[in-house]
Amino acid sequence: MSEFNLSEYLTRFQTSDKASFRAVDNASAELNTVIDRLAVSPEQIDAEDETLESLVDLCQGFPHLAEKLQVQLTYLVSSSCNNLSKEINNILAGSTNYNEVVELLPEWKLHLEEYGYLIHVILTFLKESIHKVAAQSSTLGKNRRVNANSMDGRAVESFKSYCNQLQNICETVVNILNINLSRIFQTTPERDLFIGLFTRPLYTMVEIEAVIKIPALKKLITSVIAIAVKNHGQSSSTQNAILTNLTYFSHLSNFSAELLGALSIDYNYPQLTEDILKDVSNRVFNAKDSTGPKSISGFLVKLSELLPVVMLRQMSSLIKLLNNSSITLRCSIVEACGNIITELASDNETYSHYKPQILVLIELLEERFQDSNPYVRTKAIQGCLKIIDLNVKMNEKRGDITVLAVRSLQDRSSLVRRNSIKLLSKLLMKHPFSSLHGSQLKLSDWTEYLTIAETALAKYTGEQSPADSIAGDQEDVNDMTDVSRIEEEADHVGGENTNAIVKSRLMVAYYKDAIEFIETLHKSISLISELLFSRNRNEVLEAMDFLVLCDAYDIEPSKIGIKRMLHLVWVKGMNDEGTSISSHLIDCYKQLFLTAPDNATQKEKATYIARNLVDLTLNASVADLASLEKLLGMTYKENLISENVINVLWAIYNSLTSETLRQQFTTQQVHGSIIILGMLALENNEIITRNLDHILNVGLGECGSEDLILCKYSCIALERMVPKKEVTLHATVSKDQEDVAVQKLYKKIVTNAKDPTFYPMCEQAINALFTISSKPDIVGSELIREKTMMTFGKPESGESSMMMETDSRVVSLSQLLFIVGQIAIKTLVYLEKCEAEFKKRKIQAEIQKGKEKEEELQDGQDTSGNDEEDKDKELEMIGDTNEDDFTDAIQFIKENELLYGDNSIFGKFCPIIEEIVSNSTRFNDVMLQRTATLCMEKLMCISSKYCEKSLPLLITVMEKSPDPIVRSNAVLGLGDVAVCFNNLVDENTDYLYRRLHDSNLMVQRTCLMTVTFLILAGQVKVKGQLAEMAKCLENKDQGISDMCRMFFTELATKDNAIYNGFIDIFSNLSSDKMLGHDGFKKIIKFLLSFIDKERHQKQLSDKLYNRLKKCTTQEQWDDVAFVLNTMPYKNEKVAILLEEGFKLVSARE
Repeated sequence: MSEFNLSEYLTRFQTSDKASFRAVDNASAELNTVIDRLAVSPEQIDAEDETLESLVDLCQGFPHLAEKLQVQLTYLVSSSCNNLSKEINNILAGSTNYNEVVELLPEWKLHLEEYGYLIHVILTFLKESIHKVAAQSSTLGKNRRVNANSMDGRAVESFKSYCNQLQNICETVVNILNINLSRIFQTTPERDLFIGLFTRPLYTMVEIEAVIKIPALKKLITSVIAIAVKNHGQSSSTQNAILTNLTYFSHLSNFSAELLGALSIDYNYPQLTEDILKDVSNRVFNAKDSTGPKSISGFLVKLSELLPVVMLRQMSSLIKLLNNSSITLRCSIVEACGNIITELASDNETYSHYKPQILVLIELLEERFQDSNPYVRTKAIQGCLKIIDLNVKMNEKRGDITVLAVRSLQDRSSLVRRNSIKLLSKLLMKHPFSSLHGSQLKLSDWTEYLTIAETALAKYTGEQSPADSIAGDQEDVNDMTDVSRIEEEADHVGGENTNAIVKSRLMVAYYKDAIEFIETLHKSISLISELLFSRNRNEVLEAMDFLVLCDAYDIEPSKIGIKRMLHLVWVKGMNDEGTSISSHLIDCYKQLFLTAPDNATQKEKATYIARNLVDLTLNASVADLASLEKLLGMTYKENLISENVINVLWAIYNSLTSETLRQQFTTQQVHGSIIILGMLALENNEIITRNLDHILNVGLGECGSEDLILCKYSCIALERMVPKKEVTLHATVSKDQEDVAVQKLYKKIVTNAKDPTFYPMCEQAINALFTISSKPDIVGSELIREKTMMTFGKPESGESSMMMETDSRVVSLSQLLFIVGQIAIKTLVYLEKCEAEFKKRKIQAEIQKGKEKEEELQDGQDTSGNDEEDKDKELEMIGDTNEDDFTDAIQFIKENELLYGDNSIFGKFCPIIEEIVSNSTRFNDVMLQRTATLCMEKLMCISSKYCEKSLPLLITVMEKSPDPIVRSNAVLGLGDVAVCFNNLVDENTDYLYRRLHDSNLMVQRTCLMTVTFLILAGQVKVKGQLAEMAKCLENKDQGISDMCRMFFTELATKDNAIYNGFIDIFSNLSSDKMLGHDGFKKIIKFLLSFIDKERHQKQLSDKLYNRLKKCTTQEQWDDVAFVLNTMPYKNEKVAILLEEGFKLVSARE
């Protein structure tokens, strides 16, 4: 069948419906006949007409063949064509007879076209079959085991069979393309048509993602296309195919890049890559198209990793994509820049060759730090991160990158900030200033090094101020031009010290660079410390790790950040990887303070950790100590603090009793030891119980008398002998030890001391007394009588007393009133504990009664011993008492007995207190006024009758007292009273809200905290006063402003509270002439961010729409219009009214 015309056959096949090709009758026999004929020689394909016709029919009926026959047919065609191509290659390579070869060319051409057509048909049907099974199965290309009998299993087996056939055909095609086809095909169109038989189906084949996931197959397809491009001029068609595939198939971005990589590296043909990059750089993408830019971006990033040099040559064209609106494309160019730099700067030789181009790319990355999109800015930072990780020195750019990283810490995007922290961490770990003095970066040390270097330089040059002459030397000490300039200056100075001068100048420049870097890090630490309380958990963890890293390099401000980090112990939640903030904080503090040097002994390790813990308490605020207490409790639970450390802490505490040891520790360290012990006692009260004698002898002994702060913390530790869940001391210590402790506490409380620290000590001593004493009410009464006698008179002769001589009755009276108030409030707590204990025992009694009845039913007799009878009777009495009766009795005592009973000791002080508080001009001692007011507030918490009587006086003091501490205490007192007697304070909350704008910052802060608690706890009803709270958002003090933001954020979670109160808030803010217009706008914007439900926005819009129509002044109209414009919800009628309003306003003007 020599009349075979490839073009006609191909056109007929491509235009026909593939389903129209019929199955071959008796295909197996037909195939066997063809196999027998071709077994003689592959050239027998057209020896008889029937052979080629049969083969064409079998190939066109390929989908109808059984799988076994498909494999046989594919093997027959591929092996025959393979043999033919090898024979042609051998003759072309070995034959020297030109005429003989020329005679064979037409025959070869015909046979190649015939086999090529058959392969094309098989490839076309294989592609359809593979696409079909790939759509059926979800496990293709994945290493999963499937059941062979399942649908997925059968699809996988079919897929494997088709891929094996495809692999055989591709191997054959590679052999065909290795022939010098230009000798066989005389014209280019003929050759292109023939090669297209193989390449066109393969271009569509790779559209199936599962195919390119098979490495061997992907490699063969790559080889076919690469050889076609390299040897047979298929560059143009391949370029079009790659660009088309990139536009529509995102999974081909990596494959296309790898194909071009192989073509450039293995086949030395980078021209196609450059042409494609030029084409990509000139492309214009539709704004709605997301697939194209995404695929192109992946392609560019992968290509930058494989062919950095080729891509660098086209970078001038690709930079145009940075002006594209597509974020993905901009990200890819920035990431590609980072990849190119990383690849080309991998070693010093390559870096020095491409240095100018690399520096230009780094500048491009630096520019992208200011891109409008956070993802692009993040890619720029990540690119710099790769650069800093290189071993090549790029000191000329390191400083610029550091400054940009610090600036990015203030970025609005948490993603950018988080990556900036990572970049700074890498810059710190890879800093170039470790060669002379080690890796530590303590600023004071480096400043000292600089001073020494400048002094040495001054000796050589004779200059008074060497700093002026070397101002320019700090740019880059490694840059050759700078070194040359320094050498020239040294030669100009002359003399035999030229080398020494050069060295000194370089040293000075080196130290200045180091100091500049350290100062930049100092700035970064202050900014990162602010990020510790970010809402983004990942950002918080990065900030924590950075501060720990800075501490390792001995950078001074890191200690401030680490101290702030302590408050994260209260933060709940986890990051994306499931790491909780609190557990990470424990890890950080373990690394910083609870890990001793490995070469130390056990004793040295314990001492090291104990000193670290004590240092944490130095200069700590109340908030710091509260957070530290929580953290130490968690670390103790995880067994990170050993018994040896606790023993060292006791040794530090006891050092005050020894003259030799006293000199080894400062007073603050001794305080710190008992503070830490008290904190640990919350988790294990035996820490105090086992060492009670130490506290009694030191803190409550003579040392405590001399140091009231030590005594205060000793009392706190003593109080923690009793676990929080327990009401009394029980049997943890002996009765004798309890009596001694109570006696010592008693003595400390009645002691008359002029030291202001007496009051906090006294408070803790009374707390401890009520906790450890079995009869605190009796001891408390005795205390008040004793102190009263010391203040107003002398005891009768023969009375045993601990009274000390007093220098001032006023001081004594102040202390007395403080003691009365504290004992009153602790008595109230004691009564509540008694009530709780009663309820607990009642439940126990009922449980025991039930058990006894069960035993009686089982045994039929009483087996209780005599020892248990008394306890049973007590429990029976409790069981017979009504729970409500006991509660009523406690309530009656609080209301009528404590202040108004005939024997009430507190009641006798009420007139004195009222007299002192109401006559501040007569009783003008500051401390007396403070203690009297405090005492009155505590007594008001006992009885509602006394509270109602004294409330006007308290409000007057809160309004008019000149002492801000008294006003603050009055605010706190009113808050406590609101909790105890809600109905009494409810009508007077306006007075409380006024203190939000007190002249004193401390009063403002106290009032805001109090009101925040009362509102969020539901203790007071909000009646339009939220506007006063909202004004605090614009307070000059950042702490108050932040606290107010937290309040509204929490309030927004409670039953649409902000939506319900918004109109009232808006009305009050709008009518407040003291509030600036900018402040009004900021507050409204902040509050509207919490009204996120569309239903609420619509209702609010309707309300404001009605108000807008009734506005009488332009100012009112402007305020309402601002809210409507700021709200996300838009309404057509509102828009029309706003437009009309603007016209009306302009007409009035």
